[in-house]
Amino acid sequence: MMSEAKKWYEYPGEEQDVVVSTHIYLSRNIEGIPFVRRMRSAEQKQVIEAVLSTVEDGHLSLGGLFSFCSFKEIDKAQAISFVEKGLVTPEYIVRRDGKGVLLTQDESLSIVLNGEDHLQIHTSRPGLDLEGAYSSADKLERILSKELSFSFHDTFGYLTQNPADLGTGMHASLLLHLPALAGNGAVPRVASGLSRLGIDLRESMEPEGKAFVYRLTNRVSLGISEQEALFNLRSMALQVITQERAARKTLSRQIEAEDKAFRSKGILASARLLPQNECMELLSDLRLGVSQGFYSSPGYEEIATWITEVQPATLSLTAEPKEGETLDQCRAAYMRSHLENV
Repeated sequence: MMSEAKKWYEYPGEEQDVVVSTHIYLSRNIEGIPFVRRMRSAEQKQVIEAVLSTVEDGHLSLGGLFSFCSFKEIDKAQAISFVEKGLVTPEYIVRRDGKGVLLTQDESLSIVLNGEDHLQIHTSRPGLDLEGAYSSADKLERILSKELSFSFHDTFGYLTQNPADLGTGMHASLLLHLPALAGNGAVPRVASGLSRLGIDLRESMEPEGKAFVYRLTNRVSLGISEQEALFNLRSMALQVITQERAARKTLSRQIEAEDKAFRSKGILASARLLPQNECMELLSDLRLGVSQGFYSSPGYEEIATWITEVQPATLSLTAEPKEGETLDQCRAAYMRSHLENV
């Protein structure tokens, strides 16, 4: 596994009071190999060997950039931790044979093998950075395509197992922290308006979803360029950001909101038991308190780190619980140690 290094989510980003993170996914399939659902184990191995050989090719400037994790060789907790970090889906780890992930040390760039498609390039950035995330994914895809022939049709674009992904094979998404819009019941109305424009807004299924975090995603990949999709998503995101900030202004004038923010910070700093769901809600309050100026620290990047590291599997791998100690106790101890001097 990777040595310790600063992760991508530990850095500040643009519009980070509302935009938690940016994600770009590029799905590709290797020409001449059946789609994943029709693959045999020998063909799964063929995909892994082809991609690993390309990544390790010293002439392609990728040597040493990635480490490979074979999912057949890791335990259940390690696999779930990948899900908790948003690197793979829950479905991906149901059957782990013939699967693996190539990952950079900061976890900002990964290649998921034999998931929905032969490979999915995934880039992550803190805050709003669609252009930067896409540039990184596109650069990697271009390097890989020098050695790997990706399935492409002159009319339909990149061929994918799911017809909805035909065309660019790209999905761009933003994780948005929307506690004010969720609190005043406006999220369904906002989501309905965006849906008519080919943009999805729905509660994130990742751990952050319990902290009023929503995923804003482009639905259209056929008949539209990557640049158009990114422009549309950014434009819609800026509108949602404006609405969330307007709703927060109303909250900032209420003593109840300030009281809740300080109570939540106090609980995180002193609790002896912290169930996961409660911890996510408290961290959401903490994040909102920072955006409202109720307190100057911690920073958004610190909160993003805590949200990741208090997840059950991830926490179990790092906390080293004492005999008889529960994860709720470990989670509380973790939060006390990080908020002790904040």
